[in-house]
Amino acid sequence: MTGLDVLKSSQPQPPEADEGALTTVTYPVPCERCGRVVRVGLNALRAPSFHHVAEQALCPEIQERRSKEDGNLLLMMCGSLKQSLAAVCDAAEVEASTPANGGTGRVVCSIPGVSIAQYDTDEARRRAEIWQAHGFDKLARRLRKAAAAAERGPRVWARAGAGLGALLLAAAGLWFFVAREPAPAPPSQPQTTEASRALADPPQAEPSFRMVTVQSVSAAPAPGAAADAVSETAINEAPPPQEQSVPPAADAMPAAPTQSPETTKVRLPDIVMIPGGTFTMGGTESAELPLHRVTIKPFALGKYPVTIGEWKECVADKACADVTSGPDDNPVTNVNYDDARDYLAWLSRTVGKPFRLPTEAEWEYAARGGASTKFWWGDQMRPGMANCSRCGEADAPAQLMKIGSFPANPFGLYDMGGGVDQWVADNWHKSYQGAPSDGSAWLEEQSFIHVIRSGSWKKDASYARSGSRDRYDGRVRYPTHGFRIALSL
Repeated sequence: MTGLDVLKSSQPQPPEADEGALTTVTYPVPCERCGRVVRVGLNALRAPSFHHVAEQALCPEIQERRSKEDGNLLLMMCGSLKQSLAAVCDAAEVEASTPANGGTGRVVCSIPGVSIAQYDTDEARRRAEIWQAHGFDKLARRLRKAAAAAERGPRVWARAGAGLGALLLAAAGLWFFVAREPAPAPPSQPQTTEASRALADPPQAEPSFRMVTVQSVSAAPAPGAAADAVSETAINEAPPPQEQSVPPAADAMPAAPTQSPETTKVRLPDIVMIPGGTFTMGGTESAELPLHRVTIKPFALGKYPVTIGEWKECVADKACADVTSGPDDNPVTNVNYDDARDYLAWLSRTVGKPFRLPTEAEWEYAARGGASTKFWWGDQMRPGMANCSRCGEADAPAQLMKIGSFPANPFGLYDMGGGVDQWVADNWHKSYQGAPSDGSAWLEEQSFIHVIRSGSWKKDASYARSGSRDRYDGRVRYPTHGFRIALSL
């Protein structure tokens, strides 16, 4: 079983205990009152509750009741959080996934803004019991219905396939005995033609492939120079299938039509080649210290953040969640760290290249564009340089804008400061003490908190600085979060 939201209870369980009753599952739920993302724990034996005591202590409702000296503070969950949980569960989408190869079916449960998880059919039914125990009958029914469909799907298709095979075999036998004719006598001097060779030696079916076209790959200029785009460069681009014209023979039996290879053009996000180098990483805030020297190897980075149009192709291939809407040339938003990794895994499979998120050091090196100032153009924000709150005209509304609306930095990169918050590979650390100096990702296996860079259209200029850094729970979606792709060279 895989999922984004499952956490088994650390309490030891007796061997004869009912696993479904004692299993605790947790969900990150956005509270409609305070706006915090609070983890809620559930099992079949108790009501939904705060999973962490510290989160309960921060709850405004709990604080109000404590200030009124309300003695009945043993609340499993506050009223606002309970309403928020009910709202997201009511909007949950559940469907059965039945693999075409006859494998075991799965249940996909998507709770908006909370989690996307896949369960086997037994786990889906256990989840249904937990939800029903707390009055979420609608979600429980959906889980049970999807579990039944997931189990039924492979067997139905297997029976249908067996029946179709038997029908085709019977039809082939009937044609053989009814439609065959005596073979004509061979000529004294047989002539081998292209048609006869094709019938005698039919070509093997070509495997299907995907055509991947890169709209533009830019070579990175030296700092201060403009980036020159090289358009229409293909990565692993397969040649288009060529039709072969075979002149028909007078007495030749018509050849059966052959299937042409499937060709799907997938647009790869524009990438820019970033030269290697050494720079001083960090800034003035405590989380940006100590300043330290980092050496970066050459790599490629997305020219823009991934767009909605590019994300839709992954959604159409059923490899990414449909979590966003808007014009195709807007950057994709409302994606969490795991969503970004799903897209990169799909893109890597499609293109045959190991795409990834940039490391935090790579991102800052690329954002600076060779400069050591707060922004790549200087130490002060200037109107018309970045999409952030109060960074332009005083009365201009803060809003998301399409990619490339502001100037590129010396490396030819757009929106490296403002626009959308961008996930990077690293886990969050409260300072750079002990950070790697080779530009690699700084990871913590047990941490869900990841670094975000760039700031967004909702944040002020301080977040758009090249050295600014922030963090967020990688399992939770937020409307300003996006990302861009990277590739090692």
